[in-house]
Amino acid sequence: MIPMPAPTPNPPSKPSGWIEPVLWTVGMVAAMTVFACVNETAGEVAVQGLAYLFAFITTPFFLEASAAFAGLCIVLIINQRRIAKEGDGWVEMEVKDADGESKKQTEGL
Repeated sequence: MIPMPAPTPNPPSKPSGWIEPVLWTVGMVAAMTVFACVNETAGEVAVQGLAYLFAFITTPFFLEASAAFAGLCIVLIINQRRIAKEGDGWVEMEVKDADGESKKQTEGL
């Protein structure tokens, strides 16, 4: 009788790398807000800059293009998570030739 090999443990899950950029973004926004509140000139520059940025972002072409890009990114993220959860969908098929021999082929769904 052949002994069965010991089962391999599951590899440790890779931590998601979203927390560090979020913390840096929150920290930078908080620092800019404090600086704009403390210094009157910096506050005026920040408000004027945000007004120009809002006017640019809400132009028709940029708004539509950014909405389409955001939608595409959302679809790709959802698909990537689905593939990670369910697998990539590749299967092995056994195909019989006319002479009765069987071959294995790799096919995608």
